[in-house]
Amino acid sequence: MMIINIVKNNKWWTALIILVLIVALFFMFGGKKSPVVETIVVEKHNIVEEVSATGNVKPLSDLNLSFEAGGQVSRVAVSVGNKVYQGQFLASLSNADLLASVEQAKAGLKIAEANLSAIQKGTRPEELNVAKTSLDDAKMTVDNKIIDAYTKADNAIRNNIDQMFENPRTDSAKINIALNDSQLENDINSLRIVTEIILSDWNIKGSSISLKTAYSNLDKIKLFLEKMSSGVNSLTTNSNLTQTTIDKYKLAVSSARSDISLAYSNLNVVESAYNSAKSNYDLKIAGNTEDTINAQVAMVEQAKANIDSAQAKLNKSIIYSPINGVITKVIAENGQTIQSGVVAISVISYGQYDVESFIPEADIAKIKVGNVATTTLDAYGSDTFFETQVIKIDPGETVIENVPTYKITLKFASSSDSRIKSGMTANLDILTNQKSNVIAVPSRSVYSLNNQKYVKLIDPKDLKNIIEVKVETGIRGVDGYVEIISGLKEGDKIVASPNI
Repeated sequence: MMIINIVKNNKWWTALIILVLIVALFFMFGGKKSPVVETIVVEKHNIVEEVSATGNVKPLSDLNLSFEAGGQVSRVAVSVGNKVYQGQFLASLSNADLLASVEQAKAGLKIAEANLSAIQKGTRPEELNVAKTSLDDAKMTVDNKIIDAYTKADNAIRNNIDQMFENPRTDSAKINIALNDSQLENDINSLRIVTEIILSDWNIKGSSISLKTAYSNLDKIKLFLEKMSSGVNSLTTNSNLTQTTIDKYKLAVSSARSDISLAYSNLNVVESAYNSAKSNYDLKIAGNTEDTINAQVAMVEQAKANIDSAQAKLNKSIIYSPINGVITKVIAENGQTIQSGVVAISVISYGQYDVESFIPEADIAKIKVGNVATTTLDAYGSDTFFETQVIKIDPGETVIENVPTYKITLKFASSSDSRIKSGMTANLDILTNQKSNVIAVPSRSVYSLNNQKYVKLIDPKDLKNIIEVKVETGIRGVDGYVEIISGLKEGDKIVASPNI
């Protein structure tokens, strides 16, 4: 009754006491509960490591083709979009003279081989007679061409050039055209006097002069005509000189130079024939000694080398396709003069493509030649897969937006997939490593401290105790798991997230 009366008479104090008791009971029985910790049992796992990247489809070969020699384009045989095969003719320069050189070299080989065959068989009297007759005929042809060369030189100077001279056949010969260059005028006058001496002597001696002398005569006349060409090309019209007259002089000089060039060329041809005939005759006389045979074998080899040399010069005027591909550019045009090394035609490989991708330095160490990649192309969506493989890793960096990257090249497993086109965007998942049945934990359960890796282990002797354990990690899988090389064993229980 006393307690009841006290309560009734002291309500506020009573309420305060009851509140204090409730708070005390909360801390005694409800405030000491341990927090719930999520744990993971350490198990073995299959880990697949991949590097993801994007790239672009490139043709296996993308080539810019040019002529090795400069000249005038005579033929372009392809257009943009044409499919071409390896070795196909694409374009050429004007090369009639080079073709002739090849044919001449081939003819030289046939002669050398025929001579070798004859030597190896031995010389018969009738063969020696034939060889002597051929040599005599060749010598007669040379003599005739020396006379012909004189005739052409005489016509070139006395019929074409002398119309521009006063007293042309005397030692006081003087050009009757006023030239602006006094030195050139003096040279022309002097050379005309020299030319007259040459022609007079040649006329007297006829074919008795040697080929060497004939060549020398033509060279001196050629020099005179070059000076004349410079003179008439510098002429301008005035009150005493019309354009018609200038054009007549130019035509006369051009005709004279053509005559001399033709005479020179004719001498080359007959000299070659004479040398061949003489070589054949000398071989017949010498017989078939071992030294003679070896010498002729060397001549055959030399003739083959001459063909190779002539063919190499011809090839510099022709562009062939080095690959099976598609023409992407045609810059050269018929009649155009083009310099050596200037791009004339571009071609890319047809149906054969690579993927190029640039990998950040953080991932490049994981990638090796031979790694296989699962690839998708934006054009066909993420459900269409193409298998590719790393075939090249550039050793040097490529800086992209101030970030060092490394270019890798991957080839498609199928080289004839018509869906693949140059320039397409490729998404790559490159398989860089995989391990089966290894200790692994979620990456989120591993944390770093002072450059060391740790996990929080539930103490097997005291489950209420958590131990910080140093671990060594390996590869990181695409599923979020990381390999544990050391520090944990199968069956260990660790904290799922270290942030507790």
